[in-house]
Amino acid sequence: MDFMDKASADRLPIYVIPYPKRCESTEGELCFSARPPVIDCPLNDPGLDDAAAELKKLIISAAETLPAVTSTTVPVIKLAYCEAIAHPQGYELRITRTGVTVTAKTAIGLFYGMQTLIQIARQYGRAWPCLHIIDAPDYIRRGFYHDVSRGKVPTRHTLLWLVERLAALKINEFQLYIENVFEFPGHADMYASTTPLTPDDLHEVDALCRRYHIDFVPSLTSLGHFDKILRLPRYRHLAEIEPAELQRRGIKTWSDDPWTLCVTDPDAKALLTQMYADFLPHFSSPNFNICCDESWDLGLGRSAAAAKTIGIGGLYVQWVKFCCELAARHGKHVQLWGDIILNHPELIHTLPENVTLLEWGYAGDHPFDEHGKLFAQSNRAFYVCPGTSTWQSLGGRWDNATANLRNAAHCGLKHGAAGFLNTDWGDYGHQQTLAVSLLPMAYGAAVAWNAQQDSADKHPVAAALQLLGDRAGKIVTAMQTMGNIYQRITKEPLANASLDFKLMREPWHDRVFLNLAKVESLKHEYKHLTAICSCFEHPADACNPQQVLALQELAITRDQILYTLTRTMARLDFFATGKTSTTTSDQQIQLLEAIKVRYGNLWLQRNKRSRLEDILAIFDQRLSEHRENSATAS
Repeated sequence: MDFMDKASADRLPIYVIPYPKRCESTEGELCFSARPPVIDCPLNDPGLDDAAAELKKLIISAAETLPAVTSTTVPVIKLAYCEAIAHPQGYELRITRTGVTVTAKTAIGLFYGMQTLIQIARQYGRAWPCLHIIDAPDYIRRGFYHDVSRGKVPTRHTLLWLVERLAALKINEFQLYIENVFEFPGHADMYASTTPLTPDDLHEVDALCRRYHIDFVPSLTSLGHFDKILRLPRYRHLAEIEPAELQRRGIKTWSDDPWTLCVTDPDAKALLTQMYADFLPHFSSPNFNICCDESWDLGLGRSAAAAKTIGIGGLYVQWVKFCCELAARHGKHVQLWGDIILNHPELIHTLPENVTLLEWGYAGDHPFDEHGKLFAQSNRAFYVCPGTSTWQSLGGRWDNATANLRNAAHCGLKHGAAGFLNTDWGDYGHQQTLAVSLLPMAYGAAVAWNAQQDSADKHPVAAALQLLGDRAGKIVTAMQTMGNIYQRITKEPLANASLDFKLMREPWHDRVFLNLAKVESLKHEYKHLTAICSCFEHPADACNPQQVLALQELAITRDQILYTLTRTMARLDFFATGKTSTTTSDQQIQLLEAIKVRYGNLWLQRNKRSRLEDILAIFDQRLSEHRENSATAS
């Protein structure tokens, strides 16, 4: 008996994500016939119209495995305003034997109530349990932040699909991290190494976000993380300092390319002014994330003289004020990452009063409590910004993600955070698939809405059901197994990364990460993953094309991990014996060649081509090693 069979027998639990604040089961059930239900919605709201159409579709095409319903009545689903509901995003929902009522103070509340009904319909088909739900979010702003600059640039279709998923999870803020992947007019060289987002891409995403009550907030690097632009001859002179000069001084650099704009250079200001003018008009949001994070070399080069006068913190505050002035010309209020100003806490009060600071941190025990208290005392609005823990991994880091997301939600509430922004980064090429981010994305939505209902088991089960059609609970178990392999194969944890990712990329003859591998765990994990992850090829339920694509992404993730485990065991044998096996090398060549082809095809189903070759080059490096080993062994 799978978990859906149990739920059908008990009528509870309800696998809704985010889980409602109050959900009470009442006696009986509401049964629909095959005829479309009547949805009484007197409001003119396109998002509600779409939700009503989706709900009708689900009821009519309920799963064939559910028992037939003989009722000939056509229940009414009535939506209405109710001033008694205090929260502007809250709603009340009643399912009785005769019909459904959804009431809310605003169209947004009604939209969220309909999302809950859609999820109930997805779980129960045409026979719903009678329920009384009273619900409202903990955080007014609940966001998802997606990196599109370190590798993958999603297609317009993927972005629109993602917006629909965010709406279903009651997320109401969406940001894309952009460095150089926008089609800036007159700056074709800036984005020439990518397949950039176009103005039309942004317009369509913005329009769908508005339809679904999501604030599509522009986000553009404005100080550090400028390396992809500053490496180009046309812009290199705008940099703070050359990496070679820092290395000559014995200062460790983050990049072989210049990193940060020179804040005292008028031409750097002119470039950013033009970039804002070209970029911001494509967003209807009143907000703008100027980033300004990790500017680690600020004040070390051409602005050093100014830094001696007002300090590096003073330089930073001046630049933020300049960016705020530019944003104001376009009617935008500024958000910015809070890491740099935390190095100068005495200057927080000198930032413009209307900025929102984004407190990011990705460890399970990140000090959101300490930093949240500091920002609250400064009288500056702030968000807590945890992450999905998927970057620098293959299958994610599930336990770290849930601990990080819960910690952020609780500490943010404690100190009055204005929002919760779940970040999904793409460091080192964005090798992880989008499917790997789905569960932690949904988990973040759950704790941002209802931080007290942070059950580690209910949320992922509900997310897998609603996003992947996982009615048997096998897919969620397999995803969590992959997502925790980072703990089981390593002697000591890595910061912000998983060992399997590092082992896949480590050259054959290097031993930095190989020495961290738990030898006794590798073979066991190979067998365990092989057995438990077969569900990716054989889903128990009929899936729509997007669910099939997600399962294919999970399968390629599993196969990359399995390849990495076999390669690691072969490397350990090599260092122990000084020999490699021709058979093993040939098997690894065959396996990795197949992975490379499948990975490239899946990338292009979700993303523009952009930097796909960067990841394929990593596969080619491994293939070259195996071929050399095979030739040597023979």
